[in-house]
Amino acid sequence: MTVGAKRATLLEQAPLRRWALTLLIGLVGATASTRAAAAGVLAVPLGPLVQFIDTQEREDHADISIQFACSVRYVTNTPVSHGSSTTITLRLGPECGNQFSSIPPELPLVGGGGELVTGARVDSIVPGEFTLELTWSRPLDFVMAPTAAGTGLRVRLLNTNRRKGNVFVAESEPATGYAVNLDSSQTQFTRETVEAAAASLQTQAYVSETDIEGEHWYRLRVGPYNTHKEAERVLQSAQANYPRAWLAVNDEQTDLSVVDRAGVQSAAANRPTDPPLPDAERAQILRDARAALDKHKYPEAVDLLNRLLRQPEFPARADAQELLGLARERAGQLAQAKAEYEEYLHRYPDGAAAVRIRGRMRTLAAASLNARSTGEFGGRSNAGWSMAGSAAVTYQYGKDQVVSAGTTTTTNSVNAALVYADLLLRDRGERYDFTARVDAGYTHNLVTAGGGSQDRTTAAYAELTDRNFGVTARVGRQSLASQGIVGLFDGLYVGYQRSSSWSVSAAAGLPAYTGYSPVSSHQRFGTVSAEFDPFHHAWIFDTYIFDETNSGLTERRSIGLQTRYFVPGRTVVALVDYDIAFQQLNSVTLIGNAKFGQYWVLGFDADHRRSPLLELSNALIGQSVQDLPALETTLHLTPSQIQQLAQDRTSTSNTIVVSASRPFGERWQFMFDLGGIQLSGTPASPALGNNPGSQAVAATQSTGLDKNASVQIAGSSLLQASDLHIFSTRIDDSPTQRSTTLSWDARFVVHGAWRLGPRLSVERVNNKSDGGRQMLYLPQVRGDWTNRWSVFEITAGYQVQNQQALQQQQTLTGQPVTTSVDQRSLYLSAAYRVRF
Repeated sequence: MTVGAKRATLLEQAPLRRWALTLLIGLVGATASTRAAAAGVLAVPLGPLVQFIDTQEREDHADISIQFACSVRYVTNTPVSHGSSTTITLRLGPECGNQFSSIPPELPLVGGGGELVTGARVDSIVPGEFTLELTWSRPLDFVMAPTAAGTGLRVRLLNTNRRKGNVFVAESEPATGYAVNLDSSQTQFTRETVEAAAASLQTQAYVSETDIEGEHWYRLRVGPYNTHKEAERVLQSAQANYPRAWLAVNDEQTDLSVVDRAGVQSAAANRPTDPPLPDAERAQILRDARAALDKHKYPEAVDLLNRLLRQPEFPARADAQELLGLARERAGQLAQAKAEYEEYLHRYPDGAAAVRIRGRMRTLAAASLNARSTGEFGGRSNAGWSMAGSAAVTYQYGKDQVVSAGTTTTTNSVNAALVYADLLLRDRGERYDFTARVDAGYTHNLVTAGGGSQDRTTAAYAELTDRNFGVTARVGRQSLASQGIVGLFDGLYVGYQRSSSWSVSAAAGLPAYTGYSPVSSHQRFGTVSAEFDPFHHAWIFDTYIFDETNSGLTERRSIGLQTRYFVPGRTVVALVDYDIAFQQLNSVTLIGNAKFGQYWVLGFDADHRRSPLLELSNALIGQSVQDLPALETTLHLTPSQIQQLAQDRTSTSNTIVVSASRPFGERWQFMFDLGGIQLSGTPASPALGNNPGSQAVAATQSTGLDKNASVQIAGSSLLQASDLHIFSTRIDDSPTQRSTTLSWDARFVVHGAWRLGPRLSVERVNNKSDGGRQMLYLPQVRGDWTNRWSVFEITAGYQVQNQQALQQQQTLTGQPVTTSVDQRSLYLSAAYRVRF
């Protein structure tokens, strides 16, 4: 198998985003091997960069699996660990194709998690880098980590408080989500000013307080509002009298979650006091109550906790008060739960659980709003069948024109329509939950040289959960949030949640890698994992053992450990994957984020991994045969020789990134990251075996240390209310070239729900080996229309590239010859997504 053919085979398993690969392929000065690799890429069918996003909900957390079409490297995310959304910055891996190409925006479908994960968006400002923005239905704590193979990302949402009873808390947008900031001052607003604002806008006005850089500010605001659309309407009305007004989203430092107490009777008002019990007996009752709560025996837990709360004050009474509210909430007794939580805040306003309880009360406040209809995406009925889903259609068009040596060549780089849909059916009963899900799509490619049209199936499974025993079984095409699995698989998963502290699971089946993969006929895998959470999400340990075979040969056999440490303002994730068949370390990753002082957030990411993932099939790279058995039967290689070939063809990458961010005032955000990456070379492999078909494979050189630094400054409400401007600078310096990129990205409100986003990126690349130079100009404009149910977006861009290279000297003059290549690339993209 040739290098280009092997790469095409590998990419067939992980199809790449054509936009990121075809705009600038064929540059003058590229080596023959690069051209061969590009030819392999051209054969890859179209598909999105984000292959799928899937969510698995648990009682008090949710695991989100994100799979990419090629390897990516985590840089940073903002906010770090708490908020109603997070924007993750990622860098494309070396096999993702041309690093100078820009990635058009994507609107990935979110499967299985509409109740918590309400949206996703892929965007690119700097070539070779992109952002993935995930939005939640309400502010949540979260922590994230890459997968062992580097082609995925795992995000855990903490303290989601998903109930397992027959009545569910509606996790809609928070009641305090949106407000309109009319004015800010360092002196208190008078009562008359507040009343005048309320009368002018015919809505509730209030004064919020915050500290910015050591200065105390008062904010005159109206709200809160439950939806973005409602807040935008008020903002437009307010700007006539308050020209500096702007939209605030979940930024209150003052607690606004406590609802009006009028008519609410204290939970303890009629609770008698019993004679005091011995401390040992009270401690045993509390342990029994916790055990009953873990086993979902809510009436028993309520009885035990009420016994404790009838006791005179004792050290653990605050814990019992919180647990009683939690037991009431999970039992569906929402009014009683709210009363118990309020009693806790009344008795222990500065207690250890006060912040957590206020978060629970925000959820209960949202639950008191009008219930969603069953058909709404992410809605949930109280019991019985419900349906949710989404659909998207995208059209992409691209044309390239290359002028070289007086010759003009014009080609269509892309011309395709992509249709995707996701459907989720649920039946929730007293004991059993049944879920069925299908996520599929079709890519119709009109460019005949681009690999043809192809269908995609990301998910097709049925799941049954027994809440009494904590057992979940799922069969079909699916993904997992851990356990070392690369991408998707067709098979069976079984999980057992023994308690809130630990769980075990197992899976077996056929690896599918991506949604384009057919059902495998020669690969099998099995895996077992366990999770231990002894400190209520503060410190979580995951471990797994994974075994995969390919045509009866051991493809990969690894053990892994992942640990996550989380406290407010501090996050550390460590991941280790070791292949016991090769006796080689596959990957080690350490990621940390920490808040220092009131404003600074510092982060780091250190990563060591084999690239690509160390597998036996890597031995096929550079060989003439197409599968592993042929290495034995045709080339007569021994198992040890095949293993050595696989190791020789697998390089090692080392990456380190440090980042920092902080706000400046209310409208500015500063972000900086500094990183380095080095990809090792691979040794030459001589021809082996007794068959002339065995081919020698040349060595590859190390890339050397590629250093990069980037600065982003984001400002909002600069030219108009709620606009956004991002100014970026990035410098890359490798042994072969140096590049500098400047970019500007903006978002403006045009009218109603319409937004306009112009952007401009300019990049200069200097080739250190031959003195050549490239200039790239990428103007782009994006418009979108958004409402609660759908999104329509259109993007147009025009990339101009000029490359000058110095060739070898002329024989007559002895002077070097400068060649010039001009390339212009036009691309258009239109997408519509609807949720139901």
